[in-house]
Amino acid sequence: MDVQAELATLRAQMHSLMGAMQGEEVIQVKSVWAVHQPSRRAVWCSKSDCPKLGRKATYDVVLKEQEENEDGELESIIKTGLAPEDVHDSDIERKVKRVGSPTVKLHDLGVVAAFSTKSKALTFIKEYFEANQDKSPDELLLSEVKVTA
Repeated sequence: MDVQAELATLRAQMHSLMGAMQGEEVIQVKSVWAVHQPSRRAVWCSKSDCPKLGRKATYDVVLKEQEENEDGELESIIKTGLAPEDVHDSDIERKVKRVGSPTVKLHDLGVVAAFSTKSKALTFIKEYFEANQDKSPDELLLSEVKVTA
């Protein structure tokens, strides 16, 4: 498909979508094609440090050594945001583990993309595998979702 024809198709789609948003016409879609990756579904973990969510853990520690402040009083040395490999129990009086928010954001059903036609979905899958050859997923599945009124 040449660029001019594709641009005309996109303009027609945008016109129909904008008309539907303003209540002028109804979009009639019989099915939606969903590209999904079953191995990348969102999971629920009961633990705050579940490895599947990719949370970053840091430690706040109170060291055994103390230093004198301006008033001449001894104060404990507190360090925050230490990586787990930087924490050595021999130097520490107390430590508190801080677990960050999840860094892995996945769709509940593993959906990667959705298309109005099967040909667009197949084109996406082909381009996705070409673009991600070095870290290609195990599988991408194509499912048709029938829309009924």
